[in-house]
Amino acid sequence: MNALPPVSRRLDWTVLVAVVLVAASWFAMSSLSTDLGFVQRQFRFYNVLTLMHAPRSIVTGVGGDAAHDDALRFGTLCVLALVAALLPLVSRRRAAWLGCIAPLVLMAIVGAVLYHELSQDLLADTGGYGDTGSQFIRFANSMANRVGGMVARQVHVGAGGYLALAASFVLAIRGLLNYLHRT
Repeated sequence: MNALPPVSRRLDWTVLVAVVLVAASWFAMSSLSTDLGFVQRQFRFYNVLTLMHAPRSIVTGVGGDAAHDDALRFGTLCVLALVAALLPLVSRRRAAWLGCIAPLVLMAIVGAVLYHELSQDLLADTGGYGDTGSQFIRFANSMANRVGGMVARQVHVGAGGYLALAASFVLAIRGLLNYLHRT
């Protein structure tokens, strides 16, 4: 009646080091930065839920109770992805190796959602505003897209983003190879 499976006899240092690097890059390093000259903002990966809820935060920064709650919820999800990646260290089951893909999957989903959210029109034209209203909405969206394009050119992936992506790829490859070659 073992509550936890025994730790594997041969510790896989590749997985352990990659998980530590992903954790450091997600929680301690800048994943995104905005440099508008007079305004410079740094964002860690666990702040990304705030950026999804309020894309304007890329300029204004994150703050307030909602941003704190978002960071807590998304930070918990990040920790769960890291724990999933550590499963092969405590389980001999072949399927445990699939946990190594969790950080990469999380980053891919976040990237897709952020791209989708940041590329949407500011105002939706429902057709209920008449020709003048539709022209105004098109003009407002055009201006917002121009400003958004200028801001987007000033948003850069930070060292934490690159390190997390590289370490997540190593984890995913290691996990998939071990899953495919174990019996």
